[in-house]
Amino acid sequence: MDKKIKNKLIDNKIIYTIVYDERDYETALDVKEYIENTFKKYMNGYPYAVDLVKFSQLSVNTEASALYVLKSSTENIKKAANIARQKGIISFSYDINNLKYDLLFSLIIENSTILYLNKEYLHTNNIDFVDSLLSMVRFIGKNSI
Repeated sequence: MDKKIKNKLIDNKIIYTIVYDERDYETALDVKEYIENTFKKYMNGYPYAVDLVKFSQLSVNTEASALYVLKSSTENIKKAANIARQKGIISFSYDINNLKYDLLFSLIIENSTILYLNKEYLHTNNIDFVDSLLSMVRFIGKNSI
């Protein structure tokens, strides 16, 4: 999705980091397994790793090419969004309400998959989206959530 993904590689691979609260450890493991079963060693032609990081251990020094944020307190969601912006990486959540805390994407699976993009962060310097992605997403402002 990001034309500048090469700038986000860590040791020549994508590090997809799932951030979770202690009570969601099993969910984090399920998401990790789903990603590994779906992408079979490569994501967009790059090797990848899926890391699990507790919110309490998340910092700007956490190695991550993208963050997938599970449910947590507003404070933790904002912390993850802020770190993603500082690092210039994409941030996801399944909960559309988390976009109001400055995460970039929400992925909703209903009858079909719907990808919402927080339009306030569409024009960032560190992320350049492929055109096909922009034709698929639904743009949403954090004030309209």
